[in-house]
Amino acid sequence: MQIANRQLIFGRHRIQGDPAHAGAAPYVLAGQQMYALGFGSGEIGPIGAEHLIGEMGGIWAHPCKVADGIEIGLADDAGAPLPAAPASFSEQLDEIAWSWASGPVHALRRDRVLPNAAAYAVELRLENTGATTAAGAAELRAPLRFLGCWFGGVATGRPGFRQAGNLVLGEDGLRPEWGVALGATQPPDSCAITPGDTGAEALLRYGFRLGPGEAIIWHFLLAAGLRGGAAEAEEQWRTLISPAVAFFSGATSVADIPGLPRLRSADATLERDAALAQANLQLLSANYPDLGPFFLAGLPEYPQLFGCDVAYSVPGAVAGGFAATTRSSIETLLRYAERACGRVPHEITTNGRVFNPGNIQETPQLTIAVWDYLRWTGDLAFARRVFPACREGMMELVPAHFGGLQYYPLGDGMVERLGMGSRKLDSACYYIAGLRALASIARALGLPDADGYEHGAAEAHAAFEQDWWIEEEGLYADSMHSDGRLQLDGHWTAVLPLQLGLAAPERAARVMARLEADFVNEWGLVHTRVADERVWTLPTGLMALACFQQGRAERGLQLTRNIAATAEHGTLGTFKELIPEGLCFVQLWSAGLFLQAIVEGLLGLSPDAPAHALAVDPCMPADAPSVRLEELRVGEHTISLTISPRALRLEHLQGPQPLAVRYAGTTVAVAPGSALERQR
Repeated sequence: MQIANRQLIFGRHRIQGDPAHAGAAPYVLAGQQMYALGFGSGEIGPIGAEHLIGEMGGIWAHPCKVADGIEIGLADDAGAPLPAAPASFSEQLDEIAWSWASGPVHALRRDRVLPNAAAYAVELRLENTGATTAAGAAELRAPLRFLGCWFGGVATGRPGFRQAGNLVLGEDGLRPEWGVALGATQPPDSCAITPGDTGAEALLRYGFRLGPGEAIIWHFLLAAGLRGGAAEAEEQWRTLISPAVAFFSGATSVADIPGLPRLRSADATLERDAALAQANLQLLSANYPDLGPFFLAGLPEYPQLFGCDVAYSVPGAVAGGFAATTRSSIETLLRYAERACGRVPHEITTNGRVFNPGNIQETPQLTIAVWDYLRWTGDLAFARRVFPACREGMMELVPAHFGGLQYYPLGDGMVERLGMGSRKLDSACYYIAGLRALASIARALGLPDADGYEHGAAEAHAAFEQDWWIEEEGLYADSMHSDGRLQLDGHWTAVLPLQLGLAAPERAARVMARLEADFVNEWGLVHTRVADERVWTLPTGLMALACFQQGRAERGLQLTRNIAATAEHGTLGTFKELIPEGLCFVQLWSAGLFLQAIVEGLLGLSPDAPAHALAVDPCMPADAPSVRLEELRVGEHTISLTISPRALRLEHLQGPQPLAVRYAGTTVAVAPGSALERQR
């Protein structure tokens, strides 16, 4: 289908797509138990370049793909396709829609994934806008198949499909517990099922005859069953078809998810982008049978649970209102770590298998993530439950990888490149920050070893400052060889000593100046100076946080906006992995870091929920409009804040006791039901 116009419709916001790529850019629809990836043209084609090559698109009820997609077209009475005028395509993040005309027949197709079921729904409305009767048929084509997830270790066999009344039912030959049901509320006029080696193509035909001004609506539903095969899928279809029909008329848009904090500002783009970041986190929230609730790392390539991706996203995700999914993601990762002597896995497939047991920096990263979660939520019971796994990882697993150089563990870190030294800059930095986080968690829990962890962090930090700094370069080394030799390759991890607060002020200023001069292009921090000039959202987000820490408000905000600018390219409304676009077209850490940069960087919020305390130290451009953050959760407290470059108003909506608020050098206890107003 030729697409003449593509736009995002998101609440009161609109983003217009590039007409040259309107049909070729992919779309994403997702619920807790299913997602679908396709193209704006509505045509079915290969997606995925690294894992299941060409197979990462389609309709997935993990750990199983059940269809390559669904195409719908119109035909005349003889079965010949009716020519269609160029169509309009719209994305709403929870719905996609095509609108086109075939002669006098106007067609509107709307697709949704049901939020809490493995089911994909389509509504097709035809209206005769002409002066004479229009007749023909709507044809639905669906290549149905059963394909196991990447590295799921599951073999599938030749599936069987059959028509049963108004439905097409099927189940896999080797895994009969996997089933699918597809059909409309009424039987098709004809149904053709063409079998192949790995699936079958179903072609369902529904005739229409419409007088002038008349309209007809069909509702189609694809339901998957992962335990009881075709029988379960059919039962799910019959249970869900009525809610699916109602869903099209009464669903809550992701632009207005109830219960989430909301950012309001005269800066309409900032307000839109904050809401889009929350909507992206909703898109990536999943609850699959073998894993429970977690965040997908990115689509199309990374629907898995990742250690580092979760760790980077925790502050933004919790501040954005996704504490429950964040907690479950961390808990699942640490459950695996408990079985691996404290090592946090890098990548877990969607049926619960460990593909990569974990790069060495991921173990301290997740301890940092636990502290980030705790300081925002005050969930001491959770921290007490997972602390032993954090302690084992930090005090036993990581030191077991020192290999003769104390404080600097062996192994791959975030930069997975050949030719580096055996110890990586990010692993050394995260080890120090992980010890500090372990001390903070222990202190919040009232455990006796907090001072010892803090002392260990101080010793490691002092050694790091002496061993890793290259004076003539004004940078820390990217890696260290086992004999202590330093190597500088120009990787993005150069920003980490700044972002983690490890670099002394004079060194931090020198590193920032060097990054700005040699490592940054128009979009942000490059992956590797000269060698790989692509810009990932991850290093750019970390650099934005470092800029806010140094008081560089304009630069920090610019880099943060560059992350959100990816929502205007390709798939509209989604935060990409590369800037302006590339690789995964929706990426977890992009949304998480954007929200963290706004809430903790621009607005300067630093919560200590276990202590019922909040520090507010905004870093805003002098001419920035005020920003209002409504119904933000800090532990057991709910607050609303209005923050400008020189003033704060905080309303304590509810909480079990006064909230200690530090602003402009003073601390005030703000009782529930009262407000604080201050200037600086």
